[in-house]
Amino acid sequence: MTNPMLNAITIDVEDYFQVAALSKWAPYRSWDEFELRVEQNTDRTLELFSNANTKGTFFILGWIAERCPGLIKRISDHGHEIGSHG
Repeated sequence: MTNPMLNAITIDVEDYFQVAALSKWAPYRSWDEFELRVEQNTDRTLELFSNANTKGTFFILGWIAERCPGLIKRISDHGHEIGSHG
C-alpha cells in the first residue's frame, strides 16, 4: 500500500522592514513610517497558491493584523489556516 504524499507549506506574513537583520535601521518604533508592501505581496502569493490548488498556514505578525485586517480575511477566505507569528 502506498502512502499519499503530504505537502505542507507555511508563510511568514511580515514586511521587508520587520526582519531582525534590519532592526538597527528599522526599529519597531519606526515601523509606521515605512511603506507597506505586505498586502500586494501576500495577494500575489494567494494568487499563485490558488493557481496551484495549494493551501498553507499563514503566520501573521500582530502588527500586520492590526493594520491590514482585510488581508487576514482574504487569506482566510482563500481557505488557508491563520497562525500567530511573533
